[in-house]
Amino acid sequence: MRSKLFRVGITAVLVITAVAFVSTAAFAQARPAAYTPAKTPDGQPKITDGIWNRRGVGGLDGGALEAEAQRPNNPLDPTARNPVSVSARPDGLNNTDRGFLDQFSEKLGLGAEDPDRPAPLPGQRQLMGIAEPGRILPWKPEANAARQDFLLKTNPAKGLKYLEMDARCMQPGLFFGNGPFQFLQTDKQVTILSEYQHFTRHINMDGRPHLPKTFKMFMGDSIGKWEGNTLVVDTTNFNGITSYSREIPYLSEATRTTERFTLTDANTIDYEVTIDDPTQFTRPWKVTGQYTKANDLPELLEYACWEGSITMRNILGDPPSK
Repeated sequence: MRSKLFRVGITAVLVITAVAFVSTAAFAQARPAAYTPAKTPDGQPKITDGIWNRRGVGGLDGGALEAEAQRPNNPLDPTARNPVSVSARPDGLNNTDRGFLDQFSEKLGLGAEDPDRPAPLPGQRQLMGIAEPGRILPWKPEANAARQDFLLKTNPAKGLKYLEMDARCMQPGLFFGNGPFQFLQTDKQVTILSEYQHFTRHINMDGRPHLPKTFKMFMGDSIGKWEGNTLVVDTTNFNGITSYSREIPYLSEATRTTERFTLTDANTIDYEVTIDDPTQFTRPWKVTGQYTKANDLPELLEYACWEGSITMRNILGDPPSK
């Protein structure tokens, strides 16, 4: 009797083990395989193929995503003829490219019923925008007051200091412009080319230290490294007038950014950037976005900014005559 019970018990254990094995195998087959990108001759993940567009970063007034008539009035100056400098949000921002990674929504207690979160585009795994509770940035009160005062002098511009950088064809920093972009890659450097303003950004990959603090630049000084399929980029040495968006017209010289470009498939790069500006904010804040392959664009095209532009003349008037 005891032997029979023993055999029954062994049989049950074997059946349970087999079921568990089959279930585990089925689960493993159901999970998508991790993407393995092509490699450069020196073994780095290859990020260079094709032309890329970006969504979710910068440009908080939404650009073409929001009709002019739908833009809110400027709560700081209701009589302003151009109301897009600030919005009716408590912190003066208006992020129409709203959203963030789904994992953030769970951690921050923001459910799918949030009416401000748009559905992802077809085939898009990642939502876009400021990944902060309520998408409200952690401003220091005095910095936010200075920003708002600055914005009220930009439309119309009270002087050259208040004229937007892109109106002057200046370097846009890391955040303006959604592409098209092209990546170039060597064993010592990743270079990003932009059709917008034709800027060139160099990310050094050879382990060098950052430049001395006396060197200040619109694009900052970028040092990168690969962590698996993710290019991690640490950037310092900003010049204090690099914009995040029209509503955040400048970030301080103390700003440091950490970007993560993750190759998720042949046509997608998940992107996130953490912005640490202790002069203006009480803590770092994060934005998520995505680069997608622009298969209909064979190359970057010519971009004309200054030729024929009368923006500065319209704002500041004719230059003094002799």
